[in-house]
Amino acid sequence: MKLLTALLLALASLGASAQGPAIRTAGVDHVGLNVPDLAQAEAFLARTFGCVALTHIGPFKLEGSLSPDRSHAVAARADSVSIAMLRCGHGANLELFEYRNSTGSTQVPSAEDLGASHIAFYTDDVQAGIAALKSQGLRVLGEPITMPSGDTAGETWVHFLSPWGAEMELVGYPAGKGYEKTTRARLWSPRHPAR
Repeated sequence: MKLLTALLLALASLGASAQGPAIRTAGVDHVGLNVPDLAQAEAFLARTFGCVALTHIGPFKLEGSLSPDRSHAVAARADSVSIAMLRCGHGANLELFEYRNSTGSTQVPSAEDLGASHIAFYTDDVQAGIAALKSQGLRVLGEPITMPSGDTAGETWVHFLSPWGAEMELVGYPAGKGYEKTTRARLWSPRHPAR
């Protein structure tokens, strides 16, 4: 009876997740990023992180766009778009978009803006990564922070600006993270992509 009660309590605590996800997915395939100059972005990502551009399509002439609420067609907000897909190590692919003569905002969103995002590149040696970024004349935002306690204890990170001003991150946790001491579940990591 105790086993049955424990099983029922465990199932109740899982709630809707016990039913499984609505979409079965193997994981994140890619992250899209708009860049002002496709060739510049590809060169930076190849030189700095070893990313390899494997597909290129476009430029495609744009005949129209969608309204901000995506409910109806409006005049095109750019002349054309070119797209490249890059593989970066053992992580998700990066899809880069270059819109020519766009009337959209050229202001990179601030970290607090809705829709703002950043890409974090894993390295076992954040300090060496900072030196490499600085040697390219890139701006590193402050000093690296190593988390002293909690779920992310042991993680070191620092943000930097790409050549076009987008915020990105270097992150490393070669000895693991604090949460790993309290659960067998693991966040995906490029250090151990098969886990």
